[in-house]
Amino acid sequence: MNEETILEALKAIAFSDFTEYIWVEDGEVRVKDSRQLSPAQRAAIAGIKGSGKSVEIKLHDKQKALELLVKYLGLFETQPEDTGIRVELAGIPEEWAE
Repeated sequence: MNEETILEALKAIAFSDFTEYIWVEDGEVRVKDSRQLSPAQRAAIAGIKGSGKSVEIKLHDKQKALELLVKYLGLFETQPEDTGIRVELAGIPEEWAE
């Protein structure tokens, strides 16, 4: 597994959308045939449970995937703040300047 493969998997998870798998039609929930899912869509699936007419599709953690991508890309890095206090006064009496 190389860097590009890992990034593609993270992107698939981070930008997955449940409507790629299910939709509501005429008041009924429909599930997409798994044979029609792309490799990226399959990569985003953490698990599928089914019994009779009930199906549960669980996707991988999108927030975690986004955090990893942001970290990898170096986005939102902040510079440490200067916590020191700096005061500049004009016209300081000579005796205070020492």
